[in-house]
Amino acid sequence: MRVVVVGAGLAGLTATAHLRAAGCEVALIEGGRRVGGRARTVRSPFHERQYAESGAEWVDTHHHRMLALLDRHGLTLLGEGEQWGVIRRWLHRGGRLLSPTEVRESTPGLDAELAEFEAVVDAAAAGITDASRPEEHSDAVALDSRSLADVAEQAQLGELAQLFKRRDAQGEFAAEPAEVSLLFVAQQRANQRDMAGGAEVRAHRVAGGLSALTEAMAAELADVLSMGEMLVAVEQSDRGVVVRTSNRSLDADHVVLACSLVPLRAVRFEPGLPPRLHCAVHELGYGTVTKTAVQFPGRPWVRGYATTEGRVQRVYEPTLDQAGQRGILMSYCGGDGGRELARRPEPERLAIAAEEMQAMHGFTDAPLAGFSRAWSNEPRYGGSYAVYEPGQVTAFWRVLREAAPPVWLAGEHVATCTGYLEGAVESGEIVASRIVAAG
Repeated sequence: MRVVVVGAGLAGLTATAHLRAAGCEVALIEGGRRVGGRARTVRSPFHERQYAESGAEWVDTHHHRMLALLDRHGLTLLGEGEQWGVIRRWLHRGGRLLSPTEVRESTPGLDAELAEFEAVVDAAAAGITDASRPEEHSDAVALDSRSLADVAEQAQLGELAQLFKRRDAQGEFAAEPAEVSLLFVAQQRANQRDMAGGAEVRAHRVAGGLSALTEAMAAELADVLSMGEMLVAVEQSDRGVVVRTSNRSLDADHVVLACSLVPLRAVRFEPGLPPRLHCAVHELGYGTVTKTAVQFPGRPWVRGYATTEGRVQRVYEPTLDQAGQRGILMSYCGGDGGRELARRPEPERLAIAAEEMQAMHGFTDAPLAGFSRAWSNEPRYGGSYAVYEPGQVTAFWRVLREAAPPVWLAGEHVATCTGYLEGAVESGEIVASRIVAAG
């Protein structure tokens, strides 16, 4: 079989490797000048060989596909990892950096409010018996019509609890609470429950950076990989499919669209995609993340993840387990905050982040270097990762995963582990097996 795979991110690299192993003739095309998609390690302009991830960053202890890939390529995880909680190690509020104990002392009843919120989500997740099919929940339509903002209102969250849950939505889903379906959150919760099996979950960075993985995978596919080749059109006939790019036309039996759905909205399909699939491709929500990393000459800050009421939203140190006297602080902004920063030029974003980081930790050291990447400004991505908005799980979940052979979709947006590196790999494996089975 001849297969064209569009997009050399983790989904496309995985699909290509599995299709080749099954004996298919594969052409992998990538519109950019690098592989990895939304996994991108930045080394320049940092000093002391330090680095930070401008996109995807974490591999969880239950992400078995990613762990197997890392092991295959001789890569390891860094440090003891992070164990996430709603109340992070620090909260910067009212000009003070508060510990969890001080946070709770400042707002009696905070834990009870947050527990009420979590109980609503847990109850919804309990009704999902198969995380790959959340639309089969007995109350799917009602849950899908509700947002995380509705849950916050039901739980009667106070001001501080609302801030924490808003930062959770902006961080985990890269969207505002009103933009996230409760059924989608329940699906994510159920999937983690099933994958982790009750074990403790920690999130780790990759030693040497994630680009080391994607570059190693691409090196094994160098003979079929073409860079700087944009998809223009997909034309079907009874003889198969013709994939037209900015450089050439390729005849194939199948095409795998292993890229963000956003750039596909400008691709010409002949005949057009089925109406429901067309609607899903054009309307599925995409979160907005702007990541801003600033390197300083020392590390004059307390260790640990911080939540802030300021524009930087969340601040942490990606160099925590890296050598060197210098250190990098990262601002992770999602939702409205990510969109607001994306409208500003990069130097202005860096200045905002540095100023708030200095104020948060009480130091005046001038920054040495940095970068700021707004994924919503990147035309080949159009956002950070998929977020199913209210009404979209019941409308789009199944149709996106069924696709319309000989046109197939891959990427985190069609995975059970949506929004994660693990999901990208999952989708690549599944689409390859389905194509081989289809013949």
